[in-house]
Amino acid sequence: MNLLTRIFGSRTERRNAVPTSWDLMRGLTETQSRAIVSPYYAENLSAVYACIQCISETVACLPLHVYRRAGDGVKLADNQHPVARLFQQPNTIQTASEFFEMLLGHCLLRGNAYAEIERDRRGAPIGLIPYHPDQVSVWRIPKTRQVVYDISDLDGRRRRLLSEEVLHLRDRSDDGIIGKSRLQRTREALGTTIATEWHAASTFKNGVRLSGVLSHPDRISTGAHNHIRDSFTDEYAGPGKAGKVAVLEEGLKWQSISVSPEDAELLASRRFGTETIARIYRVPLPLLADISNGSYANVVELNRMFATHCLTPWIVRLEQVIMRDLLSEEGQRTHLVEIDQDDLLRGDMLTRWQSYRIMREIGGASANEIRAWEKINRRSDPAGDEFLSPMNMQSEQSGAPKQAAE
Repeated sequence: MNLLTRIFGSRTERRNAVPTSWDLMRGLTETQSRAIVSPYYAENLSAVYACIQCISETVACLPLHVYRRAGDGVKLADNQHPVARLFQQPNTIQTASEFFEMLLGHCLLRGNAYAEIERDRRGAPIGLIPYHPDQVSVWRIPKTRQVVYDISDLDGRRRRLLSEEVLHLRDRSDDGIIGKSRLQRTREALGTTIATEWHAASTFKNGVRLSGVLSHPDRISTGAHNHIRDSFTDEYAGPGKAGKVAVLEEGLKWQSISVSPEDAELLASRRFGTETIARIYRVPLPLLADISNGSYANVVELNRMFATHCLTPWIVRLEQVIMRDLLSEEGQRTHLVEIDQDDLLRGDMLTRWQSYRIMREIGGASANEIRAWEKINRRSDPAGDEFLSPMNMQSEQSGAPKQAAE
């Protein structure tokens, strides 16, 4: 692609003309439950909001490193690489964590996330300017797999950018060009959850719920009715009067009203909606503050499952997008981008130090390497870089060769 692509932009095919992804989500998509599904309605659900925050905030907190390939599987940290410097602060407004959180939030809700790449005269990236997915249209050049992006900025101007000028993070795509939102793929299940929340809100707004009923065996006047009600409320209602013993006169009877079966079914439906949303985003329920079936043992394993099955796919997708859009072909051969997940997979302190002791005893790591993993300053003495080798595990070639048997 070149300058002609910008000039002859009319000979392009708009990929989001057919509703796929956030184009449908931007409008009003009605489901069989007659609930309207959109990113705004979806994010009003606490479970959707919690899932998006769990994923985006966690990934945004992980450090990103650029390594130089040194051959034989060796990689060396290259903190002066333009991409490494770029993610110290992607633009003048956002920090790196704010940028990643916004990027992932857009992709999780709408299936796509976009950022304009600013480059210096040498072509090295020096800035990333994010755009809301509703401000971007993707067009395919006919008879090619090349795309261009039409962006409407905050000042109302519309600009066309080439693919090498845009960092494009997409969720699973049906055509390889535009990502499709998970909310759009599961809109019927989500619509049922939204309808359940609307029903609950309407019940609390318009429904009448009594805690109990006082009944009198005789017909009483309006004044007596009001007097009995007010005196009973003054005597026994309120949090500071719970557990008091009631003395009823003149044949009065108190009948407590428990939760109706309809109310219990509504609560179960709302819980099932939370489980459905957690299933869509692959987030364990304890991370959504639902520990009804949790224990210490399974919560620890669920946290590992969250890191392995939920976060790792997004981390790998981010790493590959950064390498594709921010590194040249030569840079991809000489450098590697990795997001460090060690903090996610760290065990408790006792388990960590037991594993360190084993690695130290078999010569798998030096004292300074272990201290670096624990964010402790290096030892200044030479012994900090030495590797141990137990006497019963030394190589046979450490001494003189064995004499052949006579």
